[in-house]
Order: sequence, then C-alpha cells, then structure tokens
Amino acid sequence: MKKIIAKPVGMFELFYDLVFVYAISRITAMIHHPVNGSISVVTYFQFSLVVIVVMQIWLYQSLYFNRYSQNRFFDISGLIFNMFVAAYLANNINTNWRITFHYFNLAMIAMLVDLIMQYWLGVEKNEDNDNHIFILILCVELALVLTGVLVGYNYGVNLAVFGYLVGFLMPLAFYHKFNAKKVNFPHLVERVGLIVIIAFGEAIVNLTGYFNNKTPLIYAALLFLSLTMMFASYVLFSERIINHHQISKGFVLMYSHVLIIVAILMMTAATIYLNLKEINTAFISLFLVFSMGMYYIALLINGVYSKKICKFDLKDLVVWLIIFVVGTSSVFIWQVDTLAIILILFTWNLLYLVLLAIKSRN
Repeated sequence: MKKIIAKPVGMFELFYDLVFVYAISRITAMIHHPVNGSISVVTYFQFSLVVIVVMQIWLYQSLYFNRYSQNRFFDISGLIFNMFVAAYLANNINTNWRITFHYFNLAMIAMLVDLIMQYWLGVEKNEDNDNHIFILILCVELALVLTGVLVGYNYGVNLAVFGYLVGFLMPLAFYHKFNAKKVNFPHLVERVGLIVIIAFGEAIVNLTGYFNNKTPLIYAALLFLSLTMMFASYVLFSERIINHHQISKGFVLMYSHVLIIVAILMMTAATIYLNLKEINTAFISLFLVFSMGMYYIALLINGVYSKKICKFDLKDLVVWLIIFVVGTSSVFIWQVDTLAIILILFTWNLLYLVLLAIKSRN
C-alpha cells in the first residue's frame, strides 16, 4: 500500500489556534467558582455544551483545511475571518445565557455562514468530493440557530441548543457518505494534538495559584507532575501507538477528542477546587473520578487506530480497569485529606503512563 504523505500544518492554522487559547480559558472559567461547595447540573450542562459548540467550529474549520484547502488566498481569508469572530464569541462565554444570547449566537451565525462559503466556493466540483454533506449539515444548523435568535431567548435558546447538537451529531448520520480518502490522517492527528496542548496549557496556567506562601510547595509539585504525566500518556498514545499512515474518516479521533478536552478542563477546575476550603469533599472526589475516567477512556477509544503490534488485548483492558477501580476507591476513602488526594492522582497517572510506555515499546 502506498505510504500516506502527511500534509503539513500551515502557519495560519497555528495562528488560528491562538484564539482558542482565550476561548478555552473562558470556558474553564464557567466552572471555576463552585456554589455551596459544588457546581450545579445546569452549570455543568452549559459548560459541556459550550465545549461542544466551540470544538465543532474548530473541527469544521480544521477539516476544511485537512480535506480541501490548498492554502489559497480564499482559504486563508476565510480562516482569518472565522478567527476574528471566534474572539468575539469567546468574549461572550459565561453561564448567564440570557445576557449574551444574541451576541454569542450572532457570532456563531457569522462563523457558520463563513464555513458554508468555504465548503461551497473553495472546493472543486467533482464526484469524489463530499463537501455537499458538510454544506447540508451546516445549513441545517444555521437555520435552527438563526430561527432561535429571531424567536428570542425564552423559546429560541432551545432551538439554538438543538441546532448546535445537530451540527455536532448529524455527521454520524451521514457517516457512510463521507470519503475516507479525502482525509489526510497524519495531519488530522497533529491538529487534534495541538488543541490538546492548548487545553493542557490552560491547566498549567491555573496551577500557578498554588505558588504562594500559604500553600505547601509539594502540592504544586505533585499536581504539576500529574498533569505532565497525563500529557505524556497522550503523547505516547498519539505519537507511538496510533498508526498515522492509514486511510480513515477520523470520526472516532475527532469525537473522542471532544471528551478529552472536557476531561482536561474538568481536571483544570479540579486543581482549583482542591485549594478551596469551602469545597464539598464528596463532590470533588466524584468530579476527579469522572474527569480521570473520561480522559483515559477517551484515550483508550483511540486504540482503534493502533498499530497492529500495539493493539490492546483483554489483559490490557483488565489492568486498565483495575487501576481505575483502585484509584476511584482510594479517592473516596481519603477524600478529606488534600495531600492524600494529590498523591493518589500522582500515582494514578503514573500507573497509566507506565502501562502505555510498556505498550508503546512494541
């Protein structure tokens, strides 16, 4: 089989990612401040939905460059416009949707129109191209969001939310119609890896709150190493276990990375919670377990792209599960001791890193 040549990530694609540094910081701020020792289900739903909205815009833009772009002036100008509007959208991310409803959704409408124009005018008309499917999905999403804005907040918010979920999930309904040969898989792996780096960067920035004369330095050191090991596990999986040179539509890779971003941002918030005296210990324990579980399960899901020699077997899955069960039990047993929780997180991430290091040696 002919070896797939990796499409290089362009400088303007990297430039585009910069605005998502700010967007991710704004999203994380949605769950920064617990009320009565925890965050509500509604707040968590709003947080998750905004991650989906922001990630789908990033993914649609990245997919256009992955599948169709030739770095022409038209492609670059469309990306720059999207970047400008994304900065405006990010500034309107918060938990009080009534106040920013029109501003946020108008920004989304502008970006959806821009993406539709890119997929319509920027792609050659031939039978191999599947851009018409993207155009259909984006048009349906645009119609729902636009109708929601015209109706107003009281009823329109539900239409807008439904529109965003349609835009996120509708590609699954057309899975068999997408042309896998149009996807440059190595480029896609690199692109999703870059958004993961941005999310981990936000986690490290928030960890600086531990560097003061009131918090033991060991807390900061162990949490920093835990985050580093989480990232190292991702690097091992992405660079050494996944087979980059394959023909794939990349659906599992893209959807799993939405979960990975949610998990990293949850872990970012969790490091803040651990330094708050008013936090409910049962809540923070559940929050940590949920974020760890989501992160490593989403990582494991990408095993479908593994090199044959690095495939996960039943024994690997059993060990994976044992580590999770022991880690979960330990967190709940020592939930009232902050240092113990931090040590458990350190050990938990270390064990997964060792497991992946052994697997990647193949």
